[in-house]
Amino acid sequence: MARMRAADRRRQLLEVAAELFSARGYRGTTTAELARAAGITEPILYRHFKNKLDLFVTLIDEVGREVTRGWEAALRQAKSPTDRLRVLLAGNPATHERGRSVYRVIFQAMTEAENDREIAKPIKKHLATLHGFLKDELAELQKAGAVRKDEPAPALAWMLMHVAIGYGLSSPLKVPGHAAAMNRKSMQRLIEELVAPVADQNETSRKKPAEKKSE
Repeated sequence: MARMRAADRRRQLLEVAAELFSARGYRGTTTAELARAAGITEPILYRHFKNKLDLFVTLIDEVGREVTRGWEAALRQAKSPTDRLRVLLAGNPATHERGRSVYRVIFQAMTEAENDREIAKPIKKHLATLHGFLKDELAELQKAGAVRKDEPAPALAWMLMHVAIGYGLSSPLKVPGHAAAMNRKSMQRLIEELVAPVADQNETSRKKPAEKKSE
């Protein structure tokens, strides 16, 4: 059997790490288990990564780059500021079906990060990078009149992240009624209304039928 190229082996180890870390957590996964799942010995694993932490940090960085690249590629296809906003919101990795699988690693790590600085550091770096990307995009959309201006772009970016993280954490739990009440399409529509220019929000409110008062 031909030996796997170094780059392919590294990619395989990252994929295995993503699966095990998301299922068992960072602390609950050992290098022996990672090596066994990849079909190699621990010494071979250490040729590619210094230790488990190095593998974890690399994985989080890779996830961050993959997320940003995917978003940027989709945004390049947008034809107008309004279209760009829809692409930005629809491409949220924490709510998008494709991105949610890789984000499970981050969600799992977040539950361990509070009492572990080693885990917290790459998570904080990733969230700060993601926030910076969203903030810059929203600031440009504010200039174009596609996003409300009564709230600063940094605050709107955090709001989008909080909504996405909450959805990403609760969705896998399959709480009764959650999927029916809060599917991706309805959530995207609600978020669009939250960030829409204030005049547009007022117009949307006027179009909604008034609730019947109970007698």
